[in-house]
Amino acid sequence: MMQYRNFLLKSCSITLLLLALVAGFNFMVDPLQFYRQAAFYQPSFSKEQRYQNPGLAKNYDYDTIIIGSSMTENFVPSYINRVMGFKTLKLSMSAATAKEENLIMQVALRTGKVRNVILGLDYGTLRGPVDQVDTSSGPFPYYLYDRHYYNDLSYLLSITMLGNSVNILKNDYYHIPPEYSDLDLLNNWNSSYVYGRQVLAKIWAEEQEAKQVGVKKYDQMDFSLASMQANFDHNLLPVIRQNPQINFIVYHPPYSVLRYRSIYEENPESFANEIQIKAYVNAKLLDCPNVRLYDFQSDQALTFDLDKYKDYAHHSQEYNEYIIQALARQDPRYLVTPQNSRSFVSSLQTEVETLDVNKLFSTTSQ
Repeated sequence: MMQYRNFLLKSCSITLLLLALVAGFNFMVDPLQFYRQAAFYQPSFSKEQRYQNPGLAKNYDYDTIIIGSSMTENFVPSYINRVMGFKTLKLSMSAATAKEENLIMQVALRTGKVRNVILGLDYGTLRGPVDQVDTSSGPFPYYLYDRHYYNDLSYLLSITMLGNSVNILKNDYYHIPPEYSDLDLLNNWNSSYVYGRQVLAKIWAEEQEAKQVGVKKYDQMDFSLASMQANFDHNLLPVIRQNPQINFIVYHPPYSVLRYRSIYEENPESFANEIQIKAYVNAKLLDCPNVRLYDFQSDQALTFDLDKYKDYAHHSQEYNEYIIQALARQDPRYLVTPQNSRSFVSSLQTEVETLDVNKLFSTTSQ
């Protein structure tokens, strides 16, 4: 029995020692820069935004954050700084939900550094339950977003993080440049895709063929007005109202007109709900004195130019720069006010419902 106890004690001691060594090593290297900026090695950033963003928000210097889905990933912070005079950190998340946007804003706001928030209001973030997070790549790392220290062990004892720590030091020792060392272009996909009406024409044709055999593109998506309203009211609006000292620059992104037309042809009710959520959001935001609201969705010069898109929604970096220029000069063509709010909504609805798709493909600039 004594031998068994000694063996058990030694095993536990060795296990605890190994865990302590792993935790200490990960804490020292801190591969996600969760506790501090990289000091003794060249910064190496992760493309796993849900893991990387909290550390950036806590430890990097900024006065402005970019919040949004993949629609905001092609913003270049240094360009925003030049045009708007800000010090910008991009905290975009691909396929973001409103809950996730709330969580990362809360991390940034707790630092006291935020003066401005540029929020791209992608309607896809408003679908589904109010507490929905993306789990397609694994469980969401809530422990990186809260203020509890005890659950940091999920980070410090992670075997994945241990591997990242080892690779960072190994590459630094052998002078191998990190794969992702440029924070300015982290997760920027502008140069990774082909844009143009030929691309969208192919997507459109394949979609029409699928419909002929009863396949619907949007069947699995929650377009209910109640769901979208709940998400906005629960996750985004409170953050804006509870931080009146912060300037929120919110914009409706310029989707191609085909995005709305595609929804409209499959299910007019879903399209009507998107139009209604737009009006609902406008009314709520226009009641907030710390918000400037912009709408790029009914400008045909943008939304009808299919050569700037890689799919129905995602546009090139050229449009991100155009948006920043418009925000900087507070362009009255896009600035939403109580007087013109309804016209933005009605213009979009008319454009979509009267669209001649064949003519659109034949007249888009080359």
